Amino acid sequence: MLKLVHRETPSVDLQSEPRLKVVVGQGAPSAAAIGGPRVPLSVVPLSPAPQGNAADQREALLRSLVDRIRQNDLAAFDQLYLLTRDEAARTLFHLVGRRADVEDLLQETYLRLLTAVKSFRGEARFRTFLYRVCANVALMHLRWRRRRPEDVMAELPEPEPAPSSTGPEGEASRREAARLIEAALEGLTSKKRIVFVYHELCGMGPEEIAEAVGTSPNTVRSRLHHARLEFHEAMQRLLKAPRDGKAGGAHGVL
Repeated sequence: MLKLVHRETPSVDLQSEPRLKVVVGQGAPSAAAIGGPRVPLSVVPLSPAPQGNAADQREALLRSLVDRIRQNDLAAFDQLYLLTRDEAARTLFHLVGRRADVEDLLQETYLRLLTAVKSFRGEARFRTFLYRVCANVALMHLRWRRRRPEDVMAELPEPEPAPSSTGPEGEASRREAARLIEAALEGLTSKKRIVFVYHELCGMGPEEIAEAVGTSPNTVRSRLHHARLEFHEAMQRLLKAPRDGKAGGAHGVL
């Protein structure tokens, strides 16, 4: 069993503008990742990827770590984990939507990554390569989960409270919005959900998503188009449903 040693890492700022036009809260479930510090998660976009020189420097650092990992340097893998775990945890949470699932899936992702990085040849950025591993892990999990019928809203994680300038009512509204978004995402098929999350929450373009999920940009655009329509319809149903704690069914069919 791989054991990684972690140091405390700062939380990632979630104060970025969502592409989804729904107000959600900062507070959220956490991923206790392979013994690491708690990672704040929420139905909000991931922190924007570094741009320009910062992006190039980060990419160069990650590739240098990959080269060391190929030489069986586990200290380099531990460093790679520390640099990417917050992004991977948030990505997995957006893809699967449940705190309990994220903890196991994050470990599965890095166990797979330990083997997969040896085949990384630099054709794409490492961020795209990481998202490919996350997508594969999430896809298998979502397919397994859809074979187990259950009440979507009953299973959705309750966001943790966070300081809010709008008071308890505003915080409650954001928590409800986050739960509705997750319920609507549950209505998408696994492949549509991954494309939707990568585009709307991770800010990836069709070409990068195509590399991450192993398909063509046109297929990504088609899935994204249908996912947007289905997500909008699911949100409309959920918003009209009685507020009795069961916001209605948003189940999809593979």
